Amino acid sequence: MSRVAVFALQLLIVTIAVLLGAELAQRFSIIPRALLRLPEVDFLAEDIRTALIAFLVGSGLSFLANRFINGWGVFAEPQRAAKEVYALVVGIVAASLYLFFLTAIKFSPEFLLQSTLIALLLFLATFVAVGLWRKRGARVGGFFANLFGLLRSPWAWVVVAFAMSPLVVAKMFTSNRDFANFVTNIRVSANVSDDNPFELVNALGTTTFTTPIMMQFAPGDPNRIYVLTRGGQLWRADYPSGSNSTMLLDITQKVGFVEMENGALGFDLHPEFGRADSPNAGFVYVYFTEYREDGQTNRLNRYDLNAGAPDAVRATALPLIAQGRNNDGYHNGGSVEFGPDGFLYLALGENSMRKCHQRIDCALAGGILRIDVDRKGGDVSRPIARQPERGETANYYIPVDNPFAGDANALGEFYAFGLRNPFRISFDSQNGTIWAGEVGSTVWEEVNRIERGGNYQFPYIEGREVQREKPKPARIVGTEKPPVLTYKHTAFLRSVIGGTVYRGTRLRELNGRYVFADNYSGEIMTIPADAARADKWEVVARARDVAQRGLTALVVAPDGNLLVSIMGDNDRPTGMVARLVRANSEEALAARQAREAEEAARRAAALPGGTAAGKAVLASSIPLDQARSLYNVNCARCHGASGEGNGPDAEELGVHIPSFTDANFHKYATDEEIIAVLKGGGPAVGQSPLMPPWEGVLTEQEMIAVKDYVRSFNKGGE
Repeated sequence: MSRVAVFALQLLIVTIAVLLGAELAQRFSIIPRALLRLPEVDFLAEDIRTALIAFLVGSGLSFLANRFINGWGVFAEPQRAAKEVYALVVGIVAASLYLFFLTAIKFSPEFLLQSTLIALLLFLATFVAVGLWRKRGARVGGFFANLFGLLRSPWAWVVVAFAMSPLVVAKMFTSNRDFANFVTNIRVSANVSDDNPFELVNALGTTTFTTPIMMQFAPGDPNRIYVLTRGGQLWRADYPSGSNSTMLLDITQKVGFVEMENGALGFDLHPEFGRADSPNAGFVYVYFTEYREDGQTNRLNRYDLNAGAPDAVRATALPLIAQGRNNDGYHNGGSVEFGPDGFLYLALGENSMRKCHQRIDCALAGGILRIDVDRKGGDVSRPIARQPERGETANYYIPVDNPFAGDANALGEFYAFGLRNPFRISFDSQNGTIWAGEVGSTVWEEVNRIERGGNYQFPYIEGREVQREKPKPARIVGTEKPPVLTYKHTAFLRSVIGGTVYRGTRLRELNGRYVFADNYSGEIMTIPADAARADKWEVVARARDVAQRGLTALVVAPDGNLLVSIMGDNDRPTGMVARLVRANSEEALAARQAREAEEAARRAAALPGGTAAGKAVLASSIPLDQARSLYNVNCARCHGASGEGNGPDAEELGVHIPSFTDANFHKYATDEEIIAVLKGGGPAVGQSPLMPPWEGVLTEQEMIAVKDYVRSFNKGGE
């Protein structure tokens, strides 16, 4: 065979392996879930095309380099063929890392592994076939003898280590939020333009929060803003200065462990909030997921902010909805909004409760609820007539004009349903239209207009695509409604955040447009609010924090500014309420200069003999509530939110986990020993290797804060 023909044959092998690998990886898995828990990946035609080009380029260059080193006779002898296998692995892995870090396609270790194995099998079959054609025998034994014999060379082990790198980075991506954020930032920077008409700056001066997830203004009070954090704290600050930041409510112990998609998710103030003559003057309604050892419950509670200190406010809790859910922390929804009609609207995800899909007689999940918290009665609303499965409801009425209020077999709270995970709803101030961002599964994100009695077709249609494995019900309840906008997932564009219709003059370019966002990419996008269907969108800004640290809500402030909540780090106050400003404005320039100065100071502080300015940036005290967040994120899954050694993973570990509530622990464990085990993990102090080292993940100051929080569990010790 000619050299060109052999090279073409090798590239054909790679092509077949990629196409077969993409198909098989969507049908079954060979990577054990205990090793790597991976989401399902639905490859699009353009994804496969991009992957194929990368694999052909990577393997082609590797083949040519190997020819330069070892000659052209690829299939001539077993040793030469074995060396070509190593070149094949290098090319495929290099292409995979390129796809993972620098492209927008969805990355799948399953696809990589299966494509590689198929390529190796095809290469071996070709080697055997060439040997038989040339009457040299199958030579299989010699091939494998040389393949493993090459492991005597250190360069072969370098290739083996390199081959494992995609699995390592995939594991880190799924288990380490800092790494996931780092990778997503690289992907976004490589694929998304920063040349946008708007930028984001802190809307509250220098005031920051730990994971702000939602903000609201009280009716008639444009000078103060209320901010809810994912951990379960409600803050109030002066607007726009950010001064006088005060915590009003703290339900962090009720919220418990915050991970996946749970935590405190939404809130709103009563329309009569702040009116001295109203019994509703202090009422706030908060929706959150309560995480317990025995399961999770989605709750809507009312609190009275006029009760005084945060503990007193917490004691005023009035339960409205307690919906038991599957213990996985996904698809909680989360918007709480009072409509122009005075009723409270609550957007709920389907809670992974498949038996309740397309049902309005099952659980309060997968839809938009509409309830009367004032219990007006008469011809306006009536008492609750039916309880949900695995749930309890009380202290509100059902509006009689809800679409299913007259159906004795239905939960009358439903206003619309057939939704997977509506994250953020809002009302158009001009006409009252309800908009929702609908977080999709593995392919589609949606923007929907919510209408009374609307059925938004989940799970039998996602995007505008019929799901063959999820057949359409024989009887459709409600009126089927398609989305206004859909977009397909990429490696970083994959989690829509519902926004708001902008009606104002401060940002003239956005007037009359629906402004929404994507949490993973950080992009803020717009479509015309009067479009019956939109197939394109315009990107107007991008947040620097992405993925699990990204933006979570958009609201229009009374002064016409468009505000965006950005969570930031999970365990320290780097999140903020930002506002859109024009990219060429003095505010944007000042924010960029301040950010660059801070980053330079941090870099300087990291050097030997770091500057005093840099150390000042790095040295900031960590309050108790942030120490609690650090503990909950990094320790509670094993040690339990209460420190008793009974976290959700404790039983599976099969080792003794100390109780931090035991006075003997605090009597015999010194501060130095606790810091040592945090830094180096269990082996550093002769304890279980299942206790991981946190050095490099947590800063020195954060480890001290965790140590101090662990000490706080000692209620009766010396």
